[in-house]
Amino acid sequence: MKRIRLLTLFIALFAFVSLTACDSIVDDTIDPISSAGDEALNDPDEVDFLINGIRARSNNVQDNLSVQTSLISDQFIFGGANGGGATFPTFRDLMRGLPADTNPLNNNSVDGTQNHLGQYRFLADNLLSRAENLGAEAFGGTDDPRWQAAQFAGNFHGGIARYYWAAYFGETQRSGGGVISEIDSPADEERSEFIPSAQMYDLAVEKLDNALPFASEYEAKVINSVKARIALFQDDVSAAESFAENGLEPGDAPFQNQYVDRSGNQSNTWDTQGGIGRAQTVPAPRFFYNDEYLGGDFDAAESARIPLIDPDAVGIPADFGEVTEAGLLNREAVHPIRFDLGLAVGDTPLLPLQGRYPDAGADINFITWQENHLMLAEAAERSGDSAGALGLVNEVRGSYGVDTIDSADYDGLNTIFVERDKVTFTTGIRLVDQRRATEFNLDAEGLDLDLHGWHLDDNVWWYLPITLAERLNNPNLPNELP
Repeated sequence: MKRIRLLTLFIALFAFVSLTACDSIVDDTIDPISSAGDEALNDPDEVDFLINGIRARSNNVQDNLSVQTSLISDQFIFGGANGGGATFPTFRDLMRGLPADTNPLNNNSVDGTQNHLGQYRFLADNLLSRAENLGAEAFGGTDDPRWQAAQFAGNFHGGIARYYWAAYFGETQRSGGGVISEIDSPADEERSEFIPSAQMYDLAVEKLDNALPFASEYEAKVINSVKARIALFQDDVSAAESFAENGLEPGDAPFQNQYVDRSGNQSNTWDTQGGIGRAQTVPAPRFFYNDEYLGGDFDAAESARIPLIDPDAVGIPADFGEVTEAGLLNREAVHPIRFDLGLAVGDTPLLPLQGRYPDAGADINFITWQENHLMLAEAAERSGDSAGALGLVNEVRGSYGVDTIDSADYDGLNTIFVERDKVTFTTGIRLVDQRRATEFNLDAEGLDLDLHGWHLDDNVWWYLPITLAERLNNPNLPNELP
């Protein structure tokens, strides 16, 4: 845990649990809405202020991270030039998986995300440190709501920050994980060694377990669903099932990151990086064209969970890709077409906009009961209970008003992965699903890796790279790739 003194703490008033990839000086400028000196924050009455700061940084991580990991995965492609056009070369490089010619350790979009994540983790740990230094007696005892709020928020968000490191960042193309340095000032030379994903996941679970005694009934369900996700990402299916059985249930609200519809770093960056504001990224064509998705109909029943927007309907000039033998040609980068689109080489498909976040104030689901159900479905299918798995899948479909699937049309893990693709659309989960499908050889259990496994070459990144911003200050990390 870093012990850097915070001279100023930046906080947005209505933040909850967001992030912005930056390609300009303007994007990098964050004006404080509320600030306080460091010593003044060593007060039990400032716990809510500190928690708001943690939530604000959590917001900054989630929206930027979900944009960038959707691009590395097969869910999104580099812009369609709808409206203002796609110009971020860092986004094009992400879609290509950051091959060596893109200088992957120096991608400034990833750099911004990494910095926000480091701050998020620090703020969560720092809250616990402040509370410990003050002592429970300063709060009036361990039953004081301020003490309990500090213990829950510090541990919960500290756990989520570690989960992000484990799931989405890496030291090399295939080596996931992150760093957590315990330093007194930025000048300190003593830095964390690289912590591999498996160990970082364990640290995340430890923090989440520490949060449980201070959690509400709903928060405990959220924690169990997150622990189920972590177990599934490590292919511990039995543990995932055990946690998911105590996770979110039908009727439970999604646990969300909440944003504000105005300019600033607490607005949802999807609006200007992959939405109506600016289409730097657009959904892969399967979401509109493939019959298992919208089937070419913007108003199809599936639009309840994968809403897409016709650029023409919102007055934005539409651009088109071009189907080539290799896939979809788009801004000098090729995105392989994996699902049948009913298109031929030379066709110019429409590239719709994502509509899940129609404005800068749209919230992002971090985890939902529907995802929890699909984890239970995968566990059931992989243990041989296809009927139970199908029942869970159909309950998820029914919650969106989508017709049920009968047993004749159910295709085991392939059906479940398609359902996961829809439910977790725009949230970054697809990247990990593709990795684990390939890494854990799920084809042996019937999964079609040509549709759901890793989709790019072997010599590119499965993770967002830890960038030079950390590597140049940390002698434990290489500054050059082999």
